[in-house]
Parts: sequence; structure tokens; C-alpha cells
Amino acid sequence: MLGSVFALGSAFFWAAAVILFKKSGEVFSPISLNIYKSLVALILVTATMLILRIPFFPDQPLNDWLILSLSGFLGITLADLFFFMALNRLGAGLVAIVECLYLPGVLFFSFLLLDESLGLGGIIGGLMVLSAVLVGSLRKKDLKMDAAVPPANNMAGIIAGILAMIFLSLGIVIIKEILEHTDVFWATLVRVSAGIVTLMILVACLPARRRYLAELKWSRAWLIALPASICGNYIALLLWVAGMKYTTASRAAILNQMSTIFIFILAAVFLKEKITTNKAMAICLAVSGALLTIFT
Repeated sequence: MLGSVFALGSAFFWAAAVILFKKSGEVFSPISLNIYKSLVALILVTATMLILRIPFFPDQPLNDWLILSLSGFLGITLADLFFFMALNRLGAGLVAIVECLYLPGVLFFSFLLLDESLGLGGIIGGLMVLSAVLVGSLRKKDLKMDAAVPPANNMAGIIAGILAMIFLSLGIVIIKEILEHTDVFWATLVRVSAGIVTLMILVACLPARRRYLAELKWSRAWLIALPASICGNYIALLLWVAGMKYTTASRAAILNQMSTIFIFILAAVFLKEKITTNKAMAICLAVSGALLTIFT
């Protein structure tokens, strides 16, 4: 039950972060925003570990350090890079549908690498949540590719989105067994640190690196993006890892997918977006699926 609460909490706080970013507006380029959010997470996780006196260099096998670092590279550097590529090419509507691949991705890798399997209730609950996300996100206009965008760009965006979900799901599944005997804060610190290091290496290789680094200098934009970064890359990230630690990867993934449903609800409350018939159906379907997953 504890892991389910953490996984649902992660979905909620990630949804809140998305709403905050929407409300504050875009202030960074995708790469700079990724670095900024990761730096905020690194500072906050470090401060928390200092306060709680959690050791920064525990007596853990070298293999644990390496796998957690690989997880950060896959889940932060590569996954976010391909996600932003997909977002730029497809737009939010189609990306929301491509994001549904996260759930089957985790189910596949947890079965392949962890030998996990879902019971009948979990399978039905997962299908209900996945269907709810599709019902709530899909609109007729989302199915039409932009005529002004070359078909090759659309296909590149779809491939990028698929790769993003593959790297994200693989990045969390490979650390599942490590999480069972390590501290959540330390594991998160290693992942975020590895993500930042590889992101900076990536930026150093890009022609526009000076522009990206210039965006990271102090400005009022920091204050606008800070609340969203705290919600998304500190609270939600820690709860995401904790959810994986205290429940099965499959169950955590089903509940993580609820973030899209929470976005529908929070957007209606804070952004005054209309709850359409399909979104109302999606909310009911997803809540039923989440409850079935938790209590079976």
C-alpha cells in the first residue's frame, strides 16, 4: 500500500509541475530547462541528505553506483532529450498519446528483467488506466498531421517519442532491485548527478552551447520555474523512485500513468480548462482502474 501511495503522489506532483509550467509560461529552451530542473533537484536532495544525515558515500558495491548512473543517463539525459524532440515535432496532443507507451514499456522490462507478472485485477486495472489516458487525450484534430510539417518530421517525432518512453521505462526498471536495499535519497542523488554530468557533456558538444549556458545565468525566470522544478524534479522524482522501491514496478507504472488524469483535473481547477465528456469519462475510468490496481 505504501508504494502505491508514493506512486500516486508522484503522478499528482508531476501533474502539478506541468500546470505550473503552463501557468508560468516557457522561459527556458528545453535543454536549459532540463539542466535547470536537474540542478534544483540536486541542490534540494543534497540539502535533505545533510539535514537527515544520510551518507553521501555509503558502503555500496561499485555495481550499484554504475547501474544508478546508467539509470540517470537513460532516464534523464536520453529520455528527456528525445521527449523534447518529440514535443517540438508533434505537439502536446500526439505526445500525450505517445506517452502511453511508458506503462507497457515498464510492464515489458519488468517481466523481462525482474520476472514480474500482474494478476488479473492488475491487468484489468492497467488496461483501464491506459484506456482512460487515450480517451482523455485523443481528439480528432490530434489525429491529423500538420500539413505544414514534412511527413519525415512527423515520423521522426513519433520515433523520438517512442525512444523517450523506452529509455524512461528501462532506466527505472534496471534499478528496482538496487532500490530494495538502498536509500531513496541516495539513489536519487546518484541518478540526478549522472544526468547532470551527461547533460553538460551533451551541451558542450552542441553548437548553441553558449546560448544554453547563458540561459542558466541568474534572472527572474529562475523564480518562475522554481516552483515547478520543486514539484516535478524533487518531490515527484523522489516519490517516483520510492514508489518503485516499495511496490512492484508494474503496479507503480500503472499508478504513475495517472499523471495525465491529474493534469485534466488540475487544468480545470487552475487554468479553467473545460472538462469535456471524454475527459470526464477518462477520469472515472482511470480512478476505477487505479483502485482496482491498488486493492487487488
